Amino acid sequence: MNSLIDIPIIFDDNPISRAYIQLYLSNNLTNKKIIYLSEKSLLPNKIISYFKFHRNNYYALLFLKEKEINYFLDQVQEFFNLEKNFIRDMYKFNNIHKFNKIIYIKNKSINSKELLKLLNTDEEKYYLNTGKQILKEVLSSEKKFIHIHPGFLPEVRGADGSLHSVDKFNYLGTSSFIINKEIDKGPIIYRHKKEYKKFKVKNFDKYNLKDLYRLWFSFVDPLLRASHLKFIIKNKIVYNGKYNEIDTQNEKENYFSFMSPVELNRTFKKIFY
Repeated sequence: MNSLIDIPIIFDDNPISRAYIQLYLSNNLTNKKIIYLSEKSLLPNKIISYFKFHRNNYYALLFLKEKEINYFLDQVQEFFNLEKNFIRDMYKFNNIHKFNKIIYIKNKSINSKELLKLLNTDEEKYYLNTGKQILKEVLSSEKKFIHIHPGFLPEVRGADGSLHSVDKFNYLGTSSFIINKEIDKGPIIYRHKKEYKKFKVKNFDKYNLKDLYRLWFSFVDPLLRASHLKFIIKNKIVYNGKYNEIDTQNEKENYFSFMSPVELNRTFKKIFY
């Protein structure tokens, strides 16, 4: 592995993975190996992926049908320094089929025997993880899995990291790390903090807490992670198979679970209007 440009993606179709592959497409990196977590079916791979795309990105695709959402999308793209049509482009179904090297795994679990068999015979040592599944059996492959967490580790571990960061610490954070058997506790490759922005949403009053939560994780959280990936690729944070592990031994850590309605209401007042 020379850099993160070269490592394969374990692709679990969702807003995060869609943001990552759009980043690679916008840089003409279509030779990247994609390991697609599919499903057991007799249907052709493209048909399976079509249904999975619409199911796993349902709310994002629904939002994109609203004309007034464009104003919000423009703010998000500008905030993360990504091109104007990045979000709409990342939710184009055929993006995944623009890559030249796609390996379909007929199992949607990252811990499946099918994926483990592939990893044990693959010459690659590093993989970029795009899903939210807990890695268990797959860690026995002795491969290294890089994950981008939407929180500044170890200060913000666990679920809803980007929202807890705003609510508890008044910033947005991201960390890339090597996954191990403990949640968000692997060796940290790079981490970053930035001020959060308050986004204007047209017809804001029509959205309830669930809508705002889905809005955040359809557009803001994925671009937060993609902007981190863009930075570590551009600056060669991982290069020639090496990186400088960040020492966090004397730092305080916090573990958070999914936000309560009270926490969500308080946080959304800080980030939407």
